[in-house]
Amino acid sequence: MKKYLGLIGAMILVVALASPSLAQDWPKGFKSWGFLEIATAYVYRPDFNTAVPYNSGYASSRTSTGTALGTGVSTAPTGYTTVAGTTVASSNIPVTNVSQSNDLKLRQIAERFRWFFQYGEPKTVRAVLGFEADSVNWGEAAWTDADAGTTKTSGTGGQTTSNPSGRMGTYGADQPQLEVKWAFIEFVVPSTPVVVTAGIQGYNYGGRLLLSKDMPGLTVSADFAPHKVTAYWGRSRDVDTLKYNVNDFYGVNYSLTQKLFNINAFGIYQNDLATGAVSATAAPYDDHPWWLGVNGGFRPGNFDFSAAFVYVGGKRDYKVSTTTDPDYRAYAAEAMAKYTIGPGMSVALEGFYSTGNDADDTTKYKRYTLPGGTTTAGSEVMWGFGNNASIFFYYNGDFMYYWGKQLDYTGTWYGRVNFEYNPVAWVNLNFNYLYIGDTSKGGDGKTGINSPAFSRSDKDEDFVGHEVNVIGKIKIYDSLTYCLGFGYFFPGDVYDTSSKGAEDAWSFLTRLIYTF
Repeated sequence: MKKYLGLIGAMILVVALASPSLAQDWPKGFKSWGFLEIATAYVYRPDFNTAVPYNSGYASSRTSTGTALGTGVSTAPTGYTTVAGTTVASSNIPVTNVSQSNDLKLRQIAERFRWFFQYGEPKTVRAVLGFEADSVNWGEAAWTDADAGTTKTSGTGGQTTSNPSGRMGTYGADQPQLEVKWAFIEFVVPSTPVVVTAGIQGYNYGGRLLLSKDMPGLTVSADFAPHKVTAYWGRSRDVDTLKYNVNDFYGVNYSLTQKLFNINAFGIYQNDLATGAVSATAAPYDDHPWWLGVNGGFRPGNFDFSAAFVYVGGKRDYKVSTTTDPDYRAYAAEAMAKYTIGPGMSVALEGFYSTGNDADDTTKYKRYTLPGGTTTAGSEVMWGFGNNASIFFYYNGDFMYYWGKQLDYTGTWYGRVNFEYNPVAWVNLNFNYLYIGDTSKGGDGKTGINSPAFSRSDKDEDFVGHEVNVIGKIKIYDSLTYCLGFGYFFPGDVYDTSSKGAEDAWSFLTRLIYTF
């Protein structure tokens, strides 16, 4: 009898859900969006055939610090140094069969997806929950019991000792790979233009020179079109709630948007009381940098001009009286002029400059830094810095942002010439030439005198190299795009060693992305 009652109940539920009245009410306010992407990479001579078995600096051989050595290698080769402030450790790239004369080749396939859900209405109140799963490599090692450890603080079993992020591309799949990306409540204050967003959310301010990061916090914006003012607070770290060991960001952004021009002015203050922990080699400190900047665009006729400038000030306050408190004195700037020749065809000139370290002056941080504590652990704008511009040297988000020689673009400058052409409506082509230089300086033999990772330290060189590339985007459907990119790099003196010149390198990248 229970079986039949269960069947009858299920039938009633199906009919109720399918009824017109309920069908109109149940999905109201519900929305989802996201994407799934698959990318491939082939990189030839990522180390320029000068630093074997020192690794390439690409994603498959990166550690969380941005540098690593080959298996069994404990010191860097002659004339090479690690990124300032990072740790040299054993790498996850096998190089035991590589000799000094071999040409390294990186081959990789990666996959990632994001899925966001919204319930409610943006004009009143809504809740948003976003998920992400990303894989660095198809065929990567599975997440095993060895990764999870065997002991807790007290007792035994189940304590996770490392983060399984980027580990879903294994044989057999079934990995713990679903990550929370966003989780926030957003509402409009009744009878006002004020919107409040509270929870884990995205912070994107200052274009590609400043901040792009997900973290918990609070945002309040007032939209008086064409004017908009936004104030926000974000917390990136809280390691001890009893002692207020936090890392907080406080920011404000003003934007004016018109058809002919737009302008944004912004500022961020970082109150970092948690990053400078006591260690055997470093004194404890509090960090208080701040950023002020402006960017905008002007579009008269067939011309499109854009520019941005950000200055970094503030001070690092060491808690040891014998240690000098260095000031932040750095800046970054960029400008571009684009001219549309005709339908589907344009040319552009662009310049970018960011200050670098001065190894002979330790009283100031002259290398431009991003919000987040360090250049490599801060803003994620670095992942898409090379969009439409670079394939080999800078990271390009159009290709899943895993493959680039230089993760941290600060301390470098470049000049770029671009030609964009759409032969048909569904094909976009970008042709680029970049001349790339280094802005750090200092006496020979000092670390940090060259900005690019894995550059030489025995001489202060400033020519990083030339890059020529072509980037193609093919729209198969409105929601399905296939991207292809080929970049050839001529390395400069920065990558030479005392005994060997750097050799040319190139990369071929693809990405298939479906958005929904």
